[in-house]
Amino acid sequence: MPTTEDDLARLIDAALPQTQCTRCGYPDCAAYARAVACGEAGINQCPPGGAEGIERLAAITGRPALPLDPAHGAEGPLRLALIDEAGASAARCASRPAQSIASSARRR
Repeated sequence: MPTTEDDLARLIDAALPQTQCTRCGYPDCAAYARAVACGEAGINQCPPGGAEGIERLAAITGRPALPLDPAHGAEGPLRLALIDEAGASAARCASRPAQSIASSARRR
């Protein structure tokens, strides 16, 4: 059992899907984990984690598992993103890494 709120937040964060989707109402999974750890947020606010994630958080926190809060969205199928590292932009970045990083930062 975690001994501090920070320890609990780390365990919760490790159990989250790390999609950083913000649908829970927090800017990232770590912020949501801290809010759950200190009692500010429910364990049922993470649509990507779905029912399975709620069960994991219930086991970690000792709170009862509740249905996903519909205010935060619906559980959907898991999705996978594939990155083609051999693509043209990757080749350009490999030949000029410093310039590519700087250019990427300016575009945001």
